[in-house]
Amino acid sequence: MELALSVQHGQDDQLIFAQQLGADSVVVAVAGWEAETLKAVRNRVERSQLKLAGLEASPPMAPGVAQQLAAFCEGLRHAGEAGIGLVSCDWRAPVAAQSEPVGRGKALVAPVPAPAAATAWEALERFVAQAGPVAQAAGVRLACRAGAGMLRESGRLLELVPALDLDLAELAGSGMGAEELIGSAGGKLAMVHANNLRQQQQAFLDEGEISLPKVMRALVRAGFSGPMRATLPPGMVEDTAWGHKGRAFDLGYLRAILQVIERTGR
Repeated sequence: MELALSVQHGQDDQLIFAQQLGADSVVVAVAGWEAETLKAVRNRVERSQLKLAGLEASPPMAPGVAQQLAAFCEGLRHAGEAGIGLVSCDWRAPVAAQSEPVGRGKALVAPVPAPAAATAWEALERFVAQAGPVAQAAGVRLACRAGAGMLRESGRLLELVPALDLDLAELAGSGMGAEELIGSAGGKLAMVHANNLRQQQQAFLDEGEISLPKVMRALVRAGFSGPMRATLPPGMVEDTAWGHKGRAFDLGYLRAILQVIERTGR
């Protein structure tokens, strides 16, 4: 298992921070999918002596977006040409911004997305039907980061998507057990999003409804070797917009759990 950070393309300070924290790899969010941009992404990460685990994307979801979907498929071809082997697409429902600090110590936390509507399933089916073969031909693993509504129908989801990007907060909201889903996902589990949920809102990794030690033990037992990434944490006092303090806490917490598992074998 790799411990990764999500970073933004063009933000070299974030790559330096990932180095300082001892991250194994990074997952990069990019705005443009041109061939030169993606080659530059890989080159910059490797020059920072980090591994590029993959890219994060927001796929075209609404009906009638044939042109955007065609452009996305072209981006997948460019990713393959650049030697980028994994692209994760976020299929969670959008949510309104949180206006009040309601987390531990008045930390700013995010609300939970609404369950997926029937139209979201239809859009995902169209997307996979067109983008899936393109990604496969390009040598790119195409993963889906699904919301709680889709995870509740995990059998349908796993049958549909080429690979799964598992969001742990969404898993908590779905009511499914971590070991159950990890076991059923098998080789389709491509990436894990380190997140947590408490009373239907984002929580710090150590306080929510998901037990990170239990999840990570299940992943190790299942032979998962992909990235578990720490992404946007709750907003902390005098932290940056990107969340340097919160990400340091998250990665340190995950590293400590993994070290205990490795040293004790349980």
